[in-house]
Amino acid sequence: MDTSSANIVPTEDSGGKDRAASVSKVAVETEVGPESRLLPEMLGEELWRTAGAESVEVSKAEFSHALETIGARDNFGLEPRKQTSERQRETFWRALHLEELAIARGCALGRESAWRHFLAQYQDKLTRAAVEMTRSAARKALNYLASKKDANGTWGTTQATIMALRALLTATEKSAADVQGTVMVLVNGKPAEKLELTAENNDLLHQFVFKDLEQPAPSTVELRFEGKGALAYQVVGQYFLPWDEKPGTEALSIDVSYERTRLAQDDLATATATIKNNLSKTAKMVMVDLGIPPGFDLLSEDLQDYQGKSAKMNSGHLSKFSLTATQAILYFDAFAPGDTVKVKFRLRAKYPIRVRTFQSRVYEYYDPEVASAARPVQLEVHR
Repeated sequence: MDTSSANIVPTEDSGGKDRAASVSKVAVETEVGPESRLLPEMLGEELWRTAGAESVEVSKAEFSHALETIGARDNFGLEPRKQTSERQRETFWRALHLEELAIARGCALGRESAWRHFLAQYQDKLTRAAVEMTRSAARKALNYLASKKDANGTWGTTQATIMALRALLTATEKSAADVQGTVMVLVNGKPAEKLELTAENNDLLHQFVFKDLEQPAPSTVELRFEGKGALAYQVVGQYFLPWDEKPGTEALSIDVSYERTRLAQDDLATATATIKNNLSKTAKMVMVDLGIPPGFDLLSEDLQDYQGKSAKMNSGHLSKFSLTATQAILYFDAFAPGDTVKVKFRLRAKYPIRVRTFQSRVYEYYDPEVASAARPVQLEVHR
């Protein structure tokens, strides 16, 4: 089980540039199952072309998925749980800023052409806005933004990340060339790395990795900067816990069990995903990613059956789901306090293989930190 943490502290000198800002390439679903698609294919292609998504390297499937996700999240501009018609959904999608959505999705996916469009379209406006900001207000805003950045160099959601990067790019546009000096990195009080910042390299991301820090006592990382200008930095720690030491007080928990782990080619294996809300309050907009093991197909009719049966449930209602080659993404409206929901689904073995299942996890859409992952299981298929 992989756990990451982050702490970001910018220096107090004005006009500092976020040296550690980076864009995390986010893996998103590239295919939405035809049985659950709300966006008609012809309309999706029309909106994709209207947005100019191809020019920012966003595929039709990626753009359609973004449209469906936004629509489901906001219930297409209507009150929560209110039924929507095809016309209402189309009106909602057409009212979106499609070009900006395409650029934002492309940036989130790390597409270079999307970033070029972003800079070309907004750089001048952002620079003019930054000039009008007072020095003290800019410093406070940058400090706040830097403190909210996560371990992956993003701000939780695509929109938040784009807006934060806009502000950081604007505020640092004029100050980057002035940063010159020496950065010393000390680990547990001992010099570990030294970096000379000059006009040639002060606008680059510099990264240092320290792998051999296994010791009972916490490690201390210290940065010292001598020179002019101001910097921002990010310290990220990553570690692994044995599955036997999985926290027992998780807000949400998930377990995926299989009726059997050894089977023949073309056999079916039934899996059961058990999701529990351990909170004393309702967990809203809960997402469940079910990992599909390599060499297996998930039978979508099982999820369709559960979706139909849960239609009138206040807790555990499956509003929609989508399938990719490696996972099934389930969208639940809510889980009542202390409620446990079980979802059964079948997997067909396509060919002989010995594999470990992909990660299955549960999390709140609007608060991804409230999350849990299921322990992987080894499956074996023979002829």
